[in-house]
Amino acid sequence: MFELIPVRHRCTPIRESYERVPGYPRKLVLYRIEASPYWWVRYFAEGKTFKRSAKTEVRRDALQIAKRFYDEINFKIQQGITESTGKITFDIACKSFMDSEEAKHQREQLSAVTHENRTYRFKRTIQPYFKGRDIARIDFTALDEFLNHLSGLEPKLSISTISAYMGLVRAVLAHAAKKNWIHHVPEFPKVGTDDRPRGWFRIGEYKTLYKTAKKLVGKTVERIRTCDDEGNVSFHHVIKGQERGGSVRKSVKITNDLHEMIVFMVNSYIRPTDLKNMQHKHVDIVRRDYTYLRLNLPPSKGHKYPITTMPWAVRVYERVKQRNDALGRAGPEDYVFMPTQGKDSRDNALKLLQRQFDALLDLTGLKISPNGDPRTIYSLRHSAIMFRLLYGGGIDTLKLARNARTSPEMIDRFYAAPLMGEMAVAELQSKRRPRPWER
Repeated sequence: MFELIPVRHRCTPIRESYERVPGYPRKLVLYRIEASPYWWVRYFAEGKTFKRSAKTEVRRDALQIAKRFYDEINFKIQQGITESTGKITFDIACKSFMDSEEAKHQREQLSAVTHENRTYRFKRTIQPYFKGRDIARIDFTALDEFLNHLSGLEPKLSISTISAYMGLVRAVLAHAAKKNWIHHVPEFPKVGTDDRPRGWFRIGEYKTLYKTAKKLVGKTVERIRTCDDEGNVSFHHVIKGQERGGSVRKSVKITNDLHEMIVFMVNSYIRPTDLKNMQHKHVDIVRRDYTYLRLNLPPSKGHKYPITTMPWAVRVYERVKQRNDALGRAGPEDYVFMPTQGKDSRDNALKLLQRQFDALLDLTGLKISPNGDPRTIYSLRHSAIMFRLLYGGGIDTLKLARNARTSPEMIDRFYAAPLMGEMAVAELQSKRRPRPWER
């Protein structure tokens, strides 16, 4: 009699190779098969068996892959993804990425403004376009089609905005790659750059702004809508009581904060968002060999180092603090500008300052620079940096960038973009004494 010996299939797990993953459920195991030199992972859950090649012969690496496989399967089960479809959609990857971004925001590694902007762009444009798509099937062609979609939107997006949108999609795909939902991040189409620096104010224009703002304190400025015979609509500002020739759309009362803000920003390098966040506890007056303010402001755009101001900022701050003290709002937790707008109204405080400044630009005819660049409240920071570059006696760009909470690259690309040879004619035509061997 011959004894029948069962033949094991080459893909059948080798019983002696079974190994549990320490610290994980018993149903997560590693094993070997004769048909492959690699370790394999198997996990039983929800009445199904999930398995995958670890694609490594190294046991330690296989253990790490098994742990990630366990997390992936449980995430799929939680999201209702069946093994029959086996796909992770862009919506799921996007939600996971935004959850991690929310955690960064809670840890104060991401500013509220940045987090809000990213959330808006995801919900308004990115998620609707990629809704329901298998993230593993998003390749160069799909990304190029999305780039064309962004280019055709109305109102037209700037190159920098389009680049920001593509950067967010890349971030989601990179997040998916870290989660092992895709093997690699696909190649992205080139977007290019289009640096458009804001307009800045020359010395004479800066003085005009300050003097006009001081004269307008207490007056109400109205935004007027007019329509000509051909139906063209335009807007302009007039001081209340003057001839307006149109209908009033909005009005704003000019406060002392406006002219003080103009001088303070030009002498302190701060951003407009710093205006709404600045409290008296963030400001220290330093009087040593040099007089200046040390501004220990909340982090902005990834920068947290103190800012050293020009001497004029000290005078402005002392005037503002004296005025706030008369209102009973000069304590450490009180805000420096627009102090009557409390903690929950700081966004509104900045909007009121922006509306006042916009009205001032219109009244002085300084809304557009001679080069055609639009001017906003941010142009005051631009002017502060330009004045140092022009009149700072050869200031080091790195030190200026650090103090202004930016980078030398940003100084070169945006702030210093308007610099022309004629502005530095003295340096360009300067001479050094010839050395003895050169005579």
